[in-house]
Amino acid sequence: MTHSKIVYISGTLTDLTEEERIKLRQFYEDLGSICSKFGFTPYIPHFHSDPLHTLTQRNFDRIERLAVTQSYLVIAYVGIDSTKVGIIIEMAYHANKPTVLIYKRKQRDGLISQSVCGNPGVVHQIEFDEEVGGFENAKKQLSKFLHEFRSSNVADGLPNIISL
Repeated sequence: MTHSKIVYISGTLTDLTEEERIKLRQFYEDLGSICSKFGFTPYIPHFHSDPLHTLTQRNFDRIERLAVTQSYLVIAYVGIDSTKVGIIIEMAYHANKPTVLIYKRKQRDGLISQSVCGNPGVVHQIEFDEEVGGFENAKKQLSKFLHEFRSSNVADGLPNIISL
């Protein structure tokens, strides 16, 4: 059986303008493409459990919990306040899944919860400047991190398919 290491990509898509939603969906998908280049299987929630579609709250929660606990690594964009992303980070910690945070440099001081940045499961933080490279800079930093993370990683992979 082929196994793959699943990377859960977390970020908000609610309470945004349609333009912001489109931009962030693309960013999350780009993060997924980067993960794929390093041999990881990205789990991008809006492909499976977009909260704006017709899932019940209970099914949405069940899918998200299962995806996080079966993941090998969590990448969380915390550049926009989101209770859901904070919950995902905490679930990842309790499931012993390392987490990478991504955010804009100017948000670090006071705009991102100290509980998020100080979470013991956070193994790396990617700060980027919106004026200097923006999301492209964040993606380059993620590539560098994943290259190092993959080569230092010796644990067994998790199944490719998430059974619901």
